[in-house]
Amino acid sequence: MPRIAFALAALLLANGADAAGPRPAAKPTAIPAVILPPSASLQDLAVVEAARRGLGKTAGAVVAMDPWTGRVITIVNPTYGLLNAYQPCSVFKIVVGIAGLTEGVITTETTYRCQKGCWSWPGHGPIDLRRALGVSCNPYFEWIGEQLGYAKVEHYAKLLGLGEPSGINLTGETRGRLPASVSAAAVGHLSSHAAGITTSAVQLAVLLSATINGGVVWQPQVAAAQDFVPKQRWRLPETTRLDALADGFLAAVNEGSALTAFDPEVVVAGKTGSCSRLGWFASYGPAPRPEIVLVVFVRRGNGHQAAEIAGRIYQELYKPQPSAPIATAAGAR
Repeated sequence: MPRIAFALAALLLANGADAAGPRPAAKPTAIPAVILPPSASLQDLAVVEAARRGLGKTAGAVVAMDPWTGRVITIVNPTYGLLNAYQPCSVFKIVVGIAGLTEGVITTETTYRCQKGCWSWPGHGPIDLRRALGVSCNPYFEWIGEQLGYAKVEHYAKLLGLGEPSGINLTGETRGRLPASVSAAAVGHLSSHAAGITTSAVQLAVLLSATINGGVVWQPQVAAAQDFVPKQRWRLPETTRLDALADGFLAAVNEGSALTAFDPEVVVAGKTGSCSRLGWFASYGPAPRPEIVLVVFVRRGNGHQAAEIAGRIYQELYKPQPSAPIATAAGAR
């Protein structure tokens, strides 16, 4: 059983706080460093400890969620993961990819010639959606966003839960920000870098969960697994295209921007984000049947560092442990 060094009493559940009527004013409750469910199972505690150790002393946050129910298993450093919002950087390319596919701007076979001006200065050359997600190609998603226009980009961002509180049963959640309007000249940069947009790690966990669970946008809840009742906020329209993203998420880890999370024995998939000295990795594993969504945020870093942290967490949770040698009787040959 993992060693647990924090108390369940630190959990900041919003519901039920005034059930007994008004109470005398009290000193503000200190924000716990780690949030976990009441009556946490051994499996929950293993996730909590792996997340805590994986992040270590890095300024940032880890959110772990069940993508099939919206149950939040842990938030490490809720100040960074829930209470404050930050530019999601290239993780926002997930929204633009879904919008482009659904609106018919691209197909999985559509290619765009990435030339000078990408983070890879010579450019990536002809590139399709899978590889563009894998290497986080900026011009590819700028091109899609410019064809869509901001109104459609904003529409899909809202469909995926951005710009509003998720409704999690904890106090103090940020709503993040979506611009009310964006000039045509700025749509491309927004589509590749999320310029002017802010989100929380919890919101991104909900967003990524919706892309892999068939389109359900959950109301996340910190709660025990036993007798858990999921709360669905809404379901994405049936016409929403989600089927072409998984290959790109796998490519990011196997050969692209999230290579620092790669391990041959643990199949992980996800999308990195790096901008403005911020680092993100929104991920899930084990693929192709995910058990957990992990969103790692690094306050002063980049997506490669966030992916490396997530890789450590997945390896602790899922990597097969070497078998202990079988003891033999003294003198046996």
